[in-house]
Amino acid sequence: NLFPCLLFTALQILDRIEDVQELIFTKEPDLLRALLPVQTMHLTIIVAHLGTEEEVKKAVLALKQSKTKVEALLQGKDLNMTFHGIGQFNNQVIYVKMMEKDQKMLSRIAEVVEECFNEMNLDISGSKDFKPHLTFLKLSKAPRLKRRGFRKICSYLYKEYEDSYFGTEVFSQIDLCAMRKKKQESGYYYCECSINVGSRSTGESKEQ
Repeated sequence: NLFPCLLFTALQILDRIEDVQELIFTKEPDLLRALLPVQTMHLTIIVAHLGTEEEVKKAVLALKQSKTKVEALLQGKDLNMTFHGIGQFNNQVIYVKMMEKDQKMLSRIAEVVEECFNEMNLDISGSKDFKPHLTFLKLSKAPRLKRRGFRKICSYLYKEYEDSYFGTEVFSQIDLCAMRKKKQESGYYYCECSINVGSRSTGESKEQ
């Protein structure tokens, strides 16, 4: 119900994703409900299952403690995350792929955050292996389609963008977002806490 993640603000990436979504919708209007709003675009680092307010406070603390370790990895440099091409999981989840050279550093950052959550004895057993991807279409968001026999998303729907350059996002903050709390006015998830990292770091973190 809580997940540390990276918010996406690069308009070039978001505009491009909207272009792909529009193309898919034009070819297959039934998939409208399966499209994820660009305001919620994020990269999930881990997923935590927290039952009490006390555990939420621990998660906030864990994220704040990860800041120093993340900055030690970055050494004051910016991490540019470049996105190119479209991938899929089981033809049910469609996402924008991240260039492999940028994935290595991000995977190390994810490990550091995971360590901090483990040290606080928080339940992150639901986390899968970290594979950075920017999901923009999920069949599970539209269960009615599945009941009608719509079981996979064919690649012809997004073929024109399959090998397209989407843009670059500068990694500058990690948010601790709540899945079940009311979203913000912007459409983005409710944030329990955010830490700034990289060259834009001001040495402080924001907490709701």
